[in-house]
Amino acid sequence: MTTVPAEANFSELLNKPLDTVARLHVNARKGLRLHRRDAEDLYLTTAARADQVVEVLDTTTRMFVALLREGPSSIDLLAQAFPEAFPWVRFLPPAAMREFLVEFVETLRASSDLGTIEPITQIITEWKHTAEIYADPELYAALTADHGDADHGDVPVPKVASE
Repeated sequence: MTTVPAEANFSELLNKPLDTVARLHVNARKGLRLHRRDAEDLYLTTAARADQVVEVLDTTTRMFVALLREGPSSIDLLAQAFPEAFPWVRFLPPAAMREFLVEFVETLRASSDLGTIEPITQIITEWKHTAEIYADPELYAALTADHGDADHGDVPVPKVASE
């Protein structure tokens, strides 16, 4: 079950900071989504909570990396559990799902080392799009069709827009 963070408008934080921040401690996630009209929403949490999230991510990553190093049987075990976290991997061929699993764990490790999650979300997005292709027979056929050895020539270099 996913819990929804407490919510407030950014203006509430500015006008009633103590009341608004107090909502952090009422919510199960201990976070507060701040809605802004002209920009992306913000998520307010405590530094201790943010540190806990980083620690959990780092620890989970180390466990996955250790499991992968145990050999093919551990990869098989993780591959069996993977559809629980990512139901759409069922559309991937088994070899592609294993490739995603290994790439995902390696990216987790590298991202954890750098302290950033963007590469992880990028990998998930890319593989999800790959699964969408496998799930759509017409799209899969169009993208894997043999177009022969026809070479349509060089692709021209795009023109740079003048500043």
